[in-house]
Amino acid sequence: MQKIITLALLLTLVFPLQMNAQEEEKGGDFSIDINLRPRFEYRNGYAYPRLETNKPSAFVSNRARIGLNFDNGFLSARVAAQDISIWGQKRQNDNDGARTTMHEAWAQMRHNGFFAKIGRQSLSYDDGRILSESSWTPTGIWHDAVKLGYENPMNTLHLAFAYNQSREQTNEGTFYEPVGQPYQNMQMAWYQHRTPAGFTASVLFINLGFETGDPATTDTPANSEKVYMQTMGTNIGYKTKIWNVMGTFYYQTGINSNDEKVSAYMLALRGRYALQPRLALYGGTEFHPGQDPDSEKITQMDLLYRSNHSFMGSMDYFKGDDYYGVWDKYIGLNWNPWKKLGLDLRYHHFSSEQPIDVEGKNKKVLGSEIDFTFTYPIRKYIMLEGGYSFMLATDAMPIAKDRSGTPDSWQDWAYVSLTINPTIFKGRF
Repeated sequence: MQKIITLALLLTLVFPLQMNAQEEEKGGDFSIDINLRPRFEYRNGYAYPRLETNKPSAFVSNRARIGLNFDNGFLSARVAAQDISIWGQKRQNDNDGARTTMHEAWAQMRHNGFFAKIGRQSLSYDDGRILSESSWTPTGIWHDAVKLGYENPMNTLHLAFAYNQSREQTNEGTFYEPVGQPYQNMQMAWYQHRTPAGFTASVLFINLGFETGDPATTDTPANSEKVYMQTMGTNIGYKTKIWNVMGTFYYQTGINSNDEKVSAYMLALRGRYALQPRLALYGGTEFHPGQDPDSEKITQMDLLYRSNHSFMGSMDYFKGDDYYGVWDKYIGLNWNPWKKLGLDLRYHHFSSEQPIDVEGKNKKVLGSEIDFTFTYPIRKYIMLEGGYSFMLATDAMPIAKDRSGTPDSWQDWAYVSLTINPTIFKGRF
């Protein structure tokens, strides 16, 4: 596997040599952008049922980023630092930079549809169900990787390779303790085909390598034992000015980071219909089988590095790897009453795949969730958004979420967020 990573690095280094070496270097565009996102959240049953003895929580989180960008047509690069904190969390004379980090640091070379990109970058594909930048979370998700690819109007092929280490080592093997990225190595391939008629089809394959051996001690070197887990799937869709339909299937096999054999899958189908230019009806279903109690393998799907908040309700009760499984059926209405204001109302109905024993009775219905969100761009670079959700849970929900005790009769969650992301400088040299 290390040879594959080495080959990818060599291709990245050789890539510019294939260009016209005599081409005169041109000037480039340089810009600086900032991203500030304070977000207030009220949590009264967010992610799992709040018990009668629990109290609601409220806080303001903040994300601050600054990015430097360069692009001359052939070479582009971006460096972006970020600081993540809760209001009041840091001292006024804070010396702890644990939550200040480099969010992006990459360079890319592009020529005739081919490109090579190396460094810290996001990997976001299809609807973000498996690989996503995860913009909802304050930190986001990034990978230290090499990405190679080719793109034209109808076809896109991306290959990504990553090789991680906990620290610099000498004569100690290559054992990786997942203090940073959750995998030791990764190989990813994604291909998408598009037609002018609105048809799209993509396939995604990811191979992840994990360490299951023993870390080094003072007396013995690390015992590196790698296992590999594969995730593969497809998204097939059709889109017109009125209709938008997409079907999704993923399958997972191999051995996970806990040294367990895996055989899992998930299914999803969603559609959207434009009733008017500013009014659309949408709906869909999503199915995750959960853990089969009669199987010796793990049948709970690990959705890897996803944007979880985009699926199965805004209150984030389910992540796809739930033990009893989850079947989500939803319907929603999206309305733009004014040119800028966007309103969205969605209803979810959740049930489990595996029966849940509730006082001697087998039940599957978990509850219903209502989500309301709004967006309003105050300016091109200032976005105000917010939402309110509440969960009507059954007595099976606390068991499904492994909560012992009596849940409160009302579970809800709300947020208000302001995103400010202007480009504060542009220049060319």
